[in-house]
Amino acid sequence: MNILIWSPFLQKVGTTTNVCNIINSLTKYSKKKYKIDLINVFGEWDDYNFDDINVNKISLLNYEFLRKEKKGGFISSRFYTILIIILSIIPLLRILKKKNYNFFFIHLITSLPIFLTKFLKNETKLILSIAGFPKLTLIRTLFWKNFQNKIYRIICPSNETKDLLIEKKIFNKKILTVIKDPHINPSHIIIKKNLSEKNILNSKNNIISIGRLTKQKNYFFLLETFKKILEINNDLRLKIIGDGEDKDLIKKKIKELSINDYVSLEGFQKNIYKYLDNSLCYFSTSLWEGPDLAMLDAAFLNTPIICSDCKNGRKEFIENNKRGYIFKTNDMNSALNAFELFFEDKKLDVKKKLINAKKEVKNFTQFRYYLEIEKILTN
Repeated sequence: MNILIWSPFLQKVGTTTNVCNIINSLTKYSKKKYKIDLINVFGEWDDYNFDDINVNKISLLNYEFLRKEKKGGFISSRFYTILIIILSIIPLLRILKKKNYNFFFIHLITSLPIFLTKFLKNETKLILSIAGFPKLTLIRTLFWKNFQNKIYRIICPSNETKDLLIEKKIFNKKILTVIKDPHINPSHIIIKKNLSEKNILNSKNNIISIGRLTKQKNYFFLLETFKKILEINNDLRLKIIGDGEDKDLIKKKIKELSINDYVSLEGFQKNIYKYLDNSLCYFSTSLWEGPDLAMLDAAFLNTPIICSDCKNGRKEFIENNKRGYIFKTNDMNSALNAFELFFEDKKLDVKKKLINAKKEVKNFTQFRYYLEIEKILTN
């Protein structure tokens, strides 16, 4: 069975990890022989290696400037997205016509491959994977409605996303299915976790927050909330893991709040597990969120979760504080109440939440993803 995957990314995001895990799940667990081609649009996948011999990276655009140019920032990212779409039209169409793929998985910058299906006469089945909670602009809504008959299946990461698409009558609910992101690889996490430097991390005094230093993660609110938390317990420390365009603004905010001695910016870290495994809790204040991969990692490592109820699947995962502590997005009092509840909860109550979270996170393993996606591929 031949599979083509399209997932061009300007910056490393959660979807990038998920694409790797999708490939690993199909090649590792299935008895069927999948021949997978991954489109390497402008070299973004050069640093990713796949052990399975059935994974082949297809180069699309050989423009050196696309590889080297920085593509971060609001204006820059949109300029390069449009440029990549324009330059990829003919090369991508040639690939699709040259080889009769059974399935075409598309993630990120999905408008181009969906549009090109109008020019295909082969039997390739298009599978659209939606990341997070989509912003239903007028243009996107009209585009999806117009092309939905060209899409074989749509994979939603949560029931919340699926329900939205049904409510807005964008897609026929028969082609919508919920499959949790295949993020959890237990053996990989355990190996990385065991590289912990407990003496350096100062263990259980640390609150950990993970994500790019952007508006989305709502770090100003995080810092203001943390200053209030210090009034409850001044032995705590906040470690922020990630990098991004708002780094200087965040540094300035830390200084303004006079919490320099309590907050550290750890930068991008390949091994976040050693931080999560040796921390008091995972704390996220995001305004919106795709699949919250760090939250899943925390759940697997038995680290308490305190997070905003921003859309896509967080409320579904936490389920009325059954698996962690959730607060209203951008609501200071709600966030502080969640922390006070966490501090006041008995060890037995916290442990119950951790056990419930650990059970739920099993739905996000690569093996569980394989079981669900195999039903679609063999139907």
